[in-house]
Amino acid sequence: MLELKEKTIKDLLSNKIKVFQVAEILCISTRTVKRYKKSYLAKGLSGLIDKRSSNYTKVTRRDEVDICRLKKEGPWRSARFIRDKLNLKVHENTVWNKLVKNGLNHLNSRRLKPIKRFRAKYPNQMWQTDIMGRIEFSKIGICYLMATLDDHSRFVLSAKWFKTQRKINVFNIWYNSLAGWGLPNSMLQDKGSQYKSVARYGQSDYQFYANSLNIKLIYANKAQTKGKIERYWRFVQRDFVRENIDVGTIEELDRRFNNWVYWYNYKHKPEFLNGQTRAEVYVPSERRAEKTDIRQMLIIEESRRVRTDSTISLYGQIYKIPRGYIGCKIWVKVRGNKLSFESMGKEVWKTRLKFRS
Repeated sequence: MLELKEKTIKDLLSNKIKVFQVAEILCISTRTVKRYKKSYLAKGLSGLIDKRSSNYTKVTRRDEVDICRLKKEGPWRSARFIRDKLNLKVHENTVWNKLVKNGLNHLNSRRLKPIKRFRAKYPNQMWQTDIMGRIEFSKIGICYLMATLDDHSRFVLSAKWFKTQRKINVFNIWYNSLAGWGLPNSMLQDKGSQYKSVARYGQSDYQFYANSLNIKLIYANKAQTKGKIERYWRFVQRDFVRENIDVGTIEELDRRFNNWVYWYNYKHKPEFLNGQTRAEVYVPSERRAEKTDIRQMLIIEESRRVRTDSTISLYGQIYKIPRGYIGCKIWVKVRGNKLSFESMGKEVWKTRLKFRS
């Protein structure tokens, strides 16, 4: 090969052949031909000797056996540790691929510090509530699932699909949970603006009413803290969403989901409950409040200015207001699923709240 290089470069220097012809003969680029020419003129024959070396190193069969042996002896050992232990001149991913090939990549040892999983000691000691991330259905578009479940039994107290994550939808789920099953001792949720005030001082409506009902609020700093409801989301996605991804309307989606929740609560028997259903483990709370009291306490007030067509916009929906208030700023009250406003201390208008906002 070296002799061929020398002959072709000499022919190039004597103008017997062109650069592209040398490239074809030696199967190299024209750029390399020019480098050879310059190097030959400066150093002679030694200038045509390639001094490049590859860093490619194969893992031998013996190395592979040693890799597997070290992993079996110490299941906790990482690919990087094994590579360094055997002094292999390869990337740690190469060692990892050998572990995958031999089915040892998931091999692990018992934790030095076991994970302690929390579970409420009795029903209603703590509820968990959250909003599942956006799910895009093929026909109705993006929807969000909001739910509340009991930490002890995983019983779903209230759950519903919405088109937005608005605060009023959160209150709708909360109202249905409290009115149907009583009051919990505490509630666990994340620090979303629907649940906690983003201001340094003051409280959100959710915090204010929880305090009024003597419900302790616990805020999670990471998703793992809400592990039970996070696992519930994964189960919903795997068991329900994929089977209903082509549903035609959100009303039909809720109808199907209500049937599914009934099965989840009253028919499904998870292993952790030792053959019992969630409904058999869950007991409604003895701490209860009258529905009328809850509706009176869970009031949201929103300020709106009446448009020239005598309407207001609230949570993405348009509402017709009686004549005589065009241009006026009014305070609208939301009580449960009722919407109203007062003038001079007297209720002058009310309607049913549209939750599909």
